[in-house]
Amino acid sequence: MTLRTNFFTTLAAAVCLLGVLHHPFLSAQQKPEAPTVAPEWKAAVAKTVITPREPMYLAGFANREVPAEGILTDLHAKALSIEDPSGTRFVLVTLDLIEITYQLRDAVIAEIHAKYGLPKSALMMNSSHSHSGPELRYTDLQFEGLSDPLRKERCLRYNEFLKNKIVEIVDQTLTSLAPVTLSYGHARCGFAMNRRLKVEAADGTSSWRNSPNPDGVVDHEVPVLSVRRSVDSELIAIAFGYACHNTSLNLKLWSADYAGYAQTALEDTFPGAIALFVMGCGGDQNPYPRFSPLYSARHGQSLATAVEAAISAKNNPVTGPLQIDWQTARIDYQSIPTEADLKKSLETSKNSKHQWDENRLKALQRGELRDHYDFPIQVVRFGDSLTLIGLSGETCVDYSLRLKREYKGLGRLWVAGYCNDVLAYIPSKRVLEEGGYEGGSSLTYWSNPVHPSYFSDTIEERIIAKVHEMWK
Repeated sequence: MTLRTNFFTTLAAAVCLLGVLHHPFLSAQQKPEAPTVAPEWKAAVAKTVITPREPMYLAGFANREVPAEGILTDLHAKALSIEDPSGTRFVLVTLDLIEITYQLRDAVIAEIHAKYGLPKSALMMNSSHSHSGPELRYTDLQFEGLSDPLRKERCLRYNEFLKNKIVEIVDQTLTSLAPVTLSYGHARCGFAMNRRLKVEAADGTSSWRNSPNPDGVVDHEVPVLSVRRSVDSELIAIAFGYACHNTSLNLKLWSADYAGYAQTALEDTFPGAIALFVMGCGGDQNPYPRFSPLYSARHGQSLATAVEAAISAKNNPVTGPLQIDWQTARIDYQSIPTEADLKKSLETSKNSKHQWDENRLKALQRGELRDHYDFPIQVVRFGDSLTLIGLSGETCVDYSLRLKREYKGLGRLWVAGYCNDVLAYIPSKRVLEEGGYEGGSSLTYWSNPVHPSYFSDTIEERIIAKVHEMWK
């Protein structure tokens, strides 16, 4: 009996091994069929390593003052350029970095526009929000008080290096466009969990703690855009999204976190293809469990599996034409402090609030303190088959859920956050009223730009109204 059991156990293991070796996504006989439509698109994709080449400090976790000590996984910049039959072009750039600054985007689009005439609206830049990438400092205020003079020099060198690398891969794609077909599918992945947990105090007051909240709102959808060469139907690019912070690691090592593991897994599964991760509206979402390379790799594999499931299911052909719009929504603040207000607050404020007061006062004295913010919104429509909305900032999940609810039945909708200008956490009205880190206190850590106060409670309606206006 034991021998028989061992035999069947061994046989089962062999079958499992054969199943892995003959994975349906690696088998030509079981390869998902490409959409049966005449090619109307041209596209190209490229990637490059952007891991810092000299010592730099890590970004994330409330301005972490810790230099990296090595590499766990490389960081990448990737570009996907798409052109419709009329010549309208759209370029998606994804980065394994904490944020997109408006200074970086302006520098990139200036060079690309000068060379190719690409309009500002046609470039979408998205950051994965990895907390295991380098700090990005651009302003004089951000460099004040740094004890290590090499820190500023290295930041400035990295800024130039990063811009050049991005321009290089965009240039590669725009000069190598070839006929392709596009298709869209989606699946679900479940490791993201809302991180805003309500805590009741003994005196009856409540607060919001950064802790797992299994009953909180989430968006587990995994949108997937597949790009195949027309000549042989081979995948050349897989753009996919998920709404969750890339914070499954807190090491002194460079890493693209779970999104990096997911992209690598997909590129291993589909040789010759480049996978691009597009961060969703994950401002109030964390991966759980976390803080271990093991968990990070597991989450990455889980997400990659969801992408494979979306590709293996019936995909919908994506048709044109491309229609791209870029506008801004005016975001107001709750108040604009005076110099006297800030000097008085400095007398009693502590920790991050004290630093915020100092930054606000310096910005005010330099004439740099804003009285409102022009919030960039990008809408990319692929005919009636797919609409990609790019929202700026660390957008909370309520935005994607609301837009998909309001546009249900009007075509497939993909909502991304962390695009083009990661200016701050962008709370919904609900989150703003509840308070907590995403509701406003995170602004005390922001220095590019310096915000004068918390956002007005009109923020959600202003953003949603602008999207509605652009959709028409």
